[in-house]
Amino acid sequence: MNKIVVEGKTREKKSGRQQLKKAGLIPGVVYGKETKTMPIEIKVKDIEKTVKTLSEGALLITLKLTDNKEDKTVIIQEVQRDPKTDNILHADFHQVEEKVKSDFHVPVFAKGSAEGVKMGGTLEHSLREVTVKCLPADLPEKFELDISGMQMGDDLTVSDLKVPEGVEIQESPDKVLFAVIAPRKEEPKPEEEEAAAGEEAKEPEVIGEKKEEGEKEKEEKK
Repeated sequence: MNKIVVEGKTREKKSGRQQLKKAGLIPGVVYGKETKTMPIEIKVKDIEKTVKTLSEGALLITLKLTDNKEDKTVIIQEVQRDPKTDNILHADFHQVEEKVKSDFHVPVFAKGSAEGVKMGGTLEHSLREVTVKCLPADLPEKFELDISGMQMGDDLTVSDLKVPEGVEIQESPDKVLFAVIAPRKEEPKPEEEEAAAGEEAKEPEVIGEKKEEGEKEKEEKK
């Protein structure tokens, strides 16, 4: 299980976003079923590193609140970004209970190179993550599927995942994760279709008939 430590501290409501930005911080909030909503502040570089790690697998975070010596096990629920700069502006953390099963999103990755792709097919990655229900301690970082044996027309579904004990997949077993699609035949362009139709409309030239007509004309002249 992938787990990192992020430090933060409770935030005073009077602390404005610009004030935090100057100090290299962003605002955030922690909430959960058993947790009173708590505004916090964390370092920009810490949250950016954490979000980047999320792309590699599911992530549990130990949030250390330095001002009250409290640790919370959380996941990042949502980050808000500046639409112009893509910088992170705000982060929402959801606290999970160590002894309670919760829903988590776990990414699915392909391993190997499909034979069907080598033959000209296209690999479609239809579902990039699955929802699982488990205890935080049982949370898998990611799922990997070996696609090397896939031929054109083959697919791999949720039922092909190797699921650890204590983990329940919430998606339907027949939901497609990967598929190798055969290349599509190019449809003829309109001008090509017209040209082909024109050729078909022409009657074939029969040399024998022309020859007979020519000979009859000669005889009539005689």
